[in-house]
Amino acid sequence: MLTKNELKGTLKEVLSTQATSYDYQDTMEYLVYKAFDLGADDVDIDEHDNIYITKGNADVYPCVVAHTDTVHDIYKGYKVYEIEGNFVAYDSDSMKQVGTGGDDKVGLWVCLEMLRNHDNIKIALFSQEEIGCVGSSQARKTFFDDVGYAFECDRKGNSDFVQNSSGVKMFGKKFKKAIQPILKSYGYSITDGGLTDVHEIAQDMHIACANMSCGYYKPHSDQEYVNIDDAIHTLRMVNELISELGNTKYIHKAENTYGSYYGGWGYNYNSYGVGTKVKDYSKPIKKVKVKATSYGGCDVCGSLTTAGCDWCYKDEQPVSKLKSKPCTCGGELTAYSSGSEDYRHCRDCGFYEDVSQDFLFNR
Repeated sequence: MLTKNELKGTLKEVLSTQATSYDYQDTMEYLVYKAFDLGADDVDIDEHDNIYITKGNADVYPCVVAHTDTVHDIYKGYKVYEIEGNFVAYDSDSMKQVGTGGDDKVGLWVCLEMLRNHDNIKIALFSQEEIGCVGSSQARKTFFDDVGYAFECDRKGNSDFVQNSSGVKMFGKKFKKAIQPILKSYGYSITDGGLTDVHEIAQDMHIACANMSCGYYKPHSDQEYVNIDDAIHTLRMVNELISELGNTKYIHKAENTYGSYYGGWGYNYNSYGVGTKVKDYSKPIKKVKVKATSYGGCDVCGSLTTAGCDWCYKDEQPVSKLKSKPCTCGGELTAYSSGSEDYRHCRDCGFYEDVSQDFLFNR
């Protein structure tokens, strides 16, 4: 696992992204890039804009989930600052505090760090949780066929481990016995909580699920902030839980005891108390342009697009002594030298060609 200072840096990076329930393209692209950077073998996006990530090859995978949207507006002058052990956000244009979106960007950060730390793991990142678990209610069931259990970090505070979510019991005695010693050592207690994505997963996939506090406070307000120590504390607990539980299947048949009553699963209530089924929600006003089937990827490093190929451009700069030339796509085949080989690469279309020095050197 990364050091505390390194974790603080990666947490700030995730908190510096912005997304609403209707505008989340940039965050999705960031998450897909990071997934490949952290060793993902497969990344897919479904028609509901849910992101599915797999790393490794196992008969049974642990799984961590989160949601990509927040309730906060997007600000051009959005900046995240560390103040007295907390991350807070300000809009530099208005000089006012705005919410960090720790709900659920802390959860996204935990997912990415678990992807970094574990060789065999699955990650599911759901769209539009804040308007009624829209994405998770449409989750791809086949993705969870070989998942043993699922964790979500989507609750304020630093000590709640949610077993009952809006009337749904998400894990049973066997799972509770397996996790209890670790929860106790981290100061967490099993409790009840509200609606979030694992509420849907527990019922549809019949596996043990849990939600937990992860260090954000005053959610859904401009004063929302993230306590750095609490967030890292939660991350370390999740990491230890996965290491302890391993690749074990914990089957649990969750049942909704609230039905369609107030606060029950499958319904979202507006300010007038009128309930509407989650699955009836309309899609985002601004549709995400990127889809897994449309990505060509970089022929050199395998990055999902060629706009920021980390491997290609991490340590290497265009070499002036080597010739570049126009690419057939209309872009430019820039010449590079890695020390062991010379090649041209087009940043626009991803075309790559390995060429000899005799062919490239200026005469």
